[in-house]
Amino acid sequence: MRRLIAVVGSADPARAYDPPLAHAETASPACEQIGRALAEADCDLIVYSSEAQFVEDQVVTGYLSVADSPAGAIHVRPPYGDGEKDFPLLTERPEMFDIRYESGENWETSFYRSLREVDGVILVGGGRSTLVTGMVCLAFDVPVAAVACFGGAARKVWDTMNRVGHHATPEEVSAMGAEWSDTSAPTLLRLLLAQHQRRDAQRNQQNRLRLGEAWRSALGITIGLLLLCLGLAMIPLTYAVSSNAFVNVTALVAGALATGTSGAITRNAFDHGVHWARTAALGMSAGAISFLLFVSAQLAASPEILTGDGARRLLFFVLTVGFVSGFTFDAVYGRLKQTEAPATGQPQTPAVPAAPAVPSPSPSPATPPPDTGSGG
Repeated sequence: MRRLIAVVGSADPARAYDPPLAHAETASPACEQIGRALAEADCDLIVYSSEAQFVEDQVVTGYLSVADSPAGAIHVRPPYGDGEKDFPLLTERPEMFDIRYESGENWETSFYRSLREVDGVILVGGGRSTLVTGMVCLAFDVPVAAVACFGGAARKVWDTMNRVGHHATPEEVSAMGAEWSDTSAPTLLRLLLAQHQRRDAQRNQQNRLRLGEAWRSALGITIGLLLLCLGLAMIPLTYAVSSNAFVNVTALVAGALATGTSGAITRNAFDHGVHWARTAALGMSAGAISFLLFVSAQLAASPEILTGDGARRLLFFVLTVGFVSGFTFDAVYGRLKQTEAPATGQPQTPAVPAAPAVPSPSPSPATPPPDTGSGG
């Protein structure tokens, strides 16, 4: 895949630069060398204006000096109505230029919009626009190579690269500040493409992490739904078999643990969390504690409830308590932290922390009704 590289800047001795332009007589041939290195590395070039004050003319000249460059390799992005498209060899080799007009009459509009398309930017000299370009590249993760030896805004960007984080290593930033030589252009391009490879590797790693999180979230939601179905399955199970204490207690415990875990996983998915396994463990514990407190309160009122048909009706409440306790496990643990232990020898009836307000099931049919007076 061909990379799209922009070369931005100016080296006009008649202009004032901050810091001042250095080695102006070398800047023009250096830009031609950069263009030639881009063509030899099978990179596309994007340019914006053919005005003499900018470096694009020299870069295009060097790019076209490579005979086997493919058609359309030079992308021209002028604003609509701009007549500054007098690039070298444009009339002799029009097939090399891909001219696309951008909306708007200011070159800044088309220029800054195109920065999201490029794979790297090379800065040479330049003034305020070059400085802004460098800052935008550093801020928005665009690989940038600043040629410091010619001064101008590119030198400021190079100074900034020594103080902020980006994809270039300290050794590579140091190499950008070296004096210009015949090997500088290929070296500069190699440093720029190395940044691009690191950025692509980082983005691929982030994409893999996001994909892994999505799969883990989907797995957690699936397990949560299966556990909810398991908890609800305890209802027909208790009605399908003969009622006894073992079946009733097993159904109540399994249903409370399953729905408590399902409620916690549902809460984790609702909050867009990723650590669903940890949340499931917390929800299971909260559901179990709430189940024990709720059932112990019922046993205090009806000691025989687990051996009769009342346990079947109790299961509906236990499943609800388990799910809500798992969904609000943070409230359950917060209430437990605030609960004081009863004094020795003074037992207290336990209360369900953060459990929903549900009515107590009616007494078992085996329990005789209270005596209300003499019969008629």
